[in-house]
Parts: sequence; C-alpha cells; structure tokens
Amino acid sequence: MRFRFNHVMIFVALFSSGLLGFIFSLYKHASPEYMPHVDDRVIETFHYPALFVKGLEGDKQAGMKIFHEFCSACHAAKPLIDIKAPHIGDEKVWQGLSGLGIDKLLAITVNGAGAMPARGGCFECSDAQLKATIQYMLKTSLIH
Repeated sequence: MRFRFNHVMIFVALFSSGLLGFIFSLYKHASPEYMPHVDDRVIETFHYPALFVKGLEGDKQAGMKIFHEFCSACHAAKPLIDIKAPHIGDEKVWQGLSGLGIDKLLAITVNGAGAMPARGGCFECSDAQLKATIQYMLKTSLIH
C-alpha cells in the first residue's frame, strides 16, 4: 500500500507543478509588459505560422508583415542573424537584384539560396504572398 501511495503523491506533485507552471506562463505572456513593443505599440507575435499567414488574406500590408515575421531575422537593416543576406535598405544591392525581375526573385525565394531555406522559411505563404513580400523589400530598399 505504501508503494502505491508514494507513486500517487509523486504523480500529484508533478502534475500540480506542471499545471502551475503552465498557468504562470499564460499569465506572464498575456501581460502587456512582456509583449514586444515598438514606439509604445504592442506588436502581436504568432507561433502558429499557418494561422498568421491565413489571417493576411486580402491584407494590403501582407508583404510587410511577412517580412517582419519571417525575413527580418536575416534581411533587416540590422539583422539578428548576419549571414550576409541582402539587407533591406541597401539600395545598391537591391538595385542589382531588381534587375533580375520579380519572377526570377520569386523563383530564388521559392527554391532557397545560400542559407535561406526554400520559400524563405514561410512554407505556408502562397506565391502571391511571397511576391508581395519581395515587392515590399524592393520598394523599401529603392527609395529615391
């Protein structure tokens, strides 16, 4: 009897610990002070790419949003991961890339290049969404 009692107590302790940790995690991540901010605006973050991409259907800013969610780690002006990818705003580099045309740039994105995975890592993105993202990167980088 004592053997079973010990197992039950261990189970209850572990279950309670996990449940409390989960509840604490929900509380912490739902608090506005723990959410990313830019200029006092809370930035929504997603951990479900399919839902994120589906929510962009018909959104005129889809290219920008996809860039910030999937591409900016390597392509931002100051990237988190500097793998020598073309940085947004580098007019000289993007001027050369724009000469390839949108269809060629889409093909490069779809197939991946160098350290960039296929589809730029956005496997849920449609070709039209990837094209909108490329156009956003070009437009932002080629400001005259």
